[in-house]
Amino acid sequence: MLDRGEAKRARPATGVSEVYGPNIETAIPKRRFQIGDFSAVILGEVTSRDQRAYEYILALVPDGEREPVLYITAEKVVADAAPEKVTVVRVITDEGERILGPDQRWCDLDLFGEDALAMVQKVMGLGEEEPRRLL
Repeated sequence: MLDRGEAKRARPATGVSEVYGPNIETAIPKRRFQIGDFSAVILGEVTSRDQRAYEYILALVPDGEREPVLYITAEKVVADAAPEKVTVVRVITDEGERILGPDQRWCDLDLFGEDALAMVQKVMGLGEEEPRRLL
């Protein structure tokens, strides 16, 4: 996973660059959080224009900005060793992406939210900031 120094490089001093992320057609906000100077929303019931089967998407947006700087997705994928689909997490920044898992706990909204917010804290160097639930 990206460390704190890498996350800082992903956020230029002149502003935050747009991150390539999921091509969302429709989604329902399920949870909202404030964490430091960022808003995080977890989306469910996602329909997308790409080929991924999203369970949930966390989008992290700096306060005062419109575009996310980080996405964390829970996706159903076909695994080589498993007869059925499994859930993996994909962490997406403008530095690239990393896939974690599989772990079936990410099918649960609350468990995905806990893990995704912990990843946000680590990637963005927000370990001292406690997420505050808004929705």
